[in-house]
Amino acid sequence: MAEYSKKERVELRRLASQAYERELGSHLAELDKSFSEWRNGTLSSSDLSQKIHEFHQHAARDVWSMYQTPHEAMLVTRALELGILRDAEVPATLREKLKAKAVF
Repeated sequence: MAEYSKKERVELRRLASQAYERELGSHLAELDKSFSEWRNGTLSSSDLSQKIHEFHQHAARDVWSMYQTPHEAMLVTRALELGILRDAEVPATLREKLKAKAVF
């Protein structure tokens, strides 16, 4: 397992937090589309309520649960693999240590 310096651990926590915000934000953007449909009259209030419930029960909880792990290196690697974070956002030395654990 790669050893991370204190500075790298701080950076991993920052990057994991940034990835959490982006991933949750993408789900919220989908929910926002439902609000727009509701405002435009193409979605009923009960359908919007159901979409809010589904968001809360699934997407919001899944993302929250994923990011509760204390393994920021795994979260940052996952975010790189999924394109949530870009290579350029992760310092090269840290990216090399993460590559030793996973391919992205």
